[in-house]
Amino acid sequence: MPNANRAGAILLTGALVVLIFMVFVIRRDEAGDDAMAQATIHNDDVSYTATAVLSAIKDAETGQRGYLITGKDSYLQPYDAGLRAFDEGLATLRRLTAGEPALAALVMRIGELGRLKREEMAIVIADFRTRGREAAFARVSEDIGKNDMDQIRQAGQRIVAMEKSAYNRNRAEWARAENSTRWISLIAAAVLFLLTLLGTMLLGLEIRYERRLTASLEVSEKKFRELAASLEEQVEARTRELQQLNRELTAFSYSVSHDLRAPLRSIDGFSQIVLEDYSDRLDDNGRSLLERIRRAAQRMGSLIQSLLDLARLTRKELDRQPVSISDLAASSVQSLAASSPERNVEVTIAPGLRAEGDPHLLRVVVDNLLANAWKFTSKVEAARIEVGQVDIDGKPAFFVRDNGSGFDPEQAARLFTPFQRLHSESEFEGTGIGLATVQRVVSRHGGRVWAESRPGEGAAFFFALS
Repeated sequence: MPNANRAGAILLTGALVVLIFMVFVIRRDEAGDDAMAQATIHNDDVSYTATAVLSAIKDAETGQRGYLITGKDSYLQPYDAGLRAFDEGLATLRRLTAGEPALAALVMRIGELGRLKREEMAIVIADFRTRGREAAFARVSEDIGKNDMDQIRQAGQRIVAMEKSAYNRNRAEWARAENSTRWISLIAAAVLFLLTLLGTMLLGLEIRYERRLTASLEVSEKKFRELAASLEEQVEARTRELQQLNRELTAFSYSVSHDLRAPLRSIDGFSQIVLEDYSDRLDDNGRSLLERIRRAAQRMGSLIQSLLDLARLTRKELDRQPVSISDLAASSVQSLAASSPERNVEVTIAPGLRAEGDPHLLRVVVDNLLANAWKFTSKVEAARIEVGQVDIDGKPAFFVRDNGSGFDPEQAARLFTPFQRLHSESEFEGTGIGLATVQRVVSRHGGRVWAESRPGEGAAFFFALS
């Protein structure tokens, strides 16, 4: 039966080729899903930031109007905060649209109009202070600021519309690719079944022939069949597992980036509209409740963004290389000090701290631990933070120690669980994701992280890498 043996081998080889092709198609589909998820997240980030920029300039204008109506300096606080938020959002928008000329042009337009609007509002406030309310109102009635605001709003809405259109195009393209992959997989599976069936039949003939020749060869063929069946089951099981994981990750990305954040933007936006257009019909309590709704929606958006960041860290491949922990800490402290120039914190960083790991992920660890120490020493008059290294069982471990509020050591296990907070948000703000992110990154490096503290006596966070 040599011809049957050769034909069976050819058929099984063809089946293996088809199987490899199916794995290639699945991997290509996974890459396409990842690209689609990243594009969707980018679309949503641009839309969300553009909406936030519009909201910020509206907040500044609302604060200016409140000041002109009441003459109270307290209304200039939302005015100043709105301008700062506008600048920060505009910088983020420039970064997000740097590679897209059409969007970048709109962002540049918003920046120029925002500058004009800022100058107009500053002039009106100066007129109010030096020449009185009537002079300020006379300048407002010229509608210069309104025209600038209308153009800013139109440019922002154009950005959101373009991103929505891009999302719809990507979604349609992804659906076509999914449908094509589905048909290719079905056809390949059918071919694989037929090749496997025919190959098995021909090999069965060869096996029966060989059994008549020698009993030892029968044992060998039996082992081969068992091994081949086991390998095929493992490949199929792994393929199903990868497909399921890919579908779950893709569904999660779509849900978080689009289905969850869009309603939050609506809640924030409509609340802002009510505050602007119906403020005179609401009492102080009503306005306060709407402001709380907006803050809650914005906080939820921040939590969702933190979850997305945590998911991205989980999927990023490690790029191990020598990393200076001392340099990372110095850079992080410099950023923290710039964000809180009014604070005077004594920071000590041991020189020559080095580790082997992914530079980007280790920066995330150091940034989160130092930001945590910076936050929990904010109520200490003489705040101190120390970054150093100790030996644990003959292996180096890095630490970040502070003299802040500390925590109950019995609650230490909760620190590294997402959304688990040991202090109320009224005491210290935050999302509850930072330390969970640290734990995830350190675990990916094969290491461990732990904390030591007592209430009111500060805290020390340690991490060791393998």
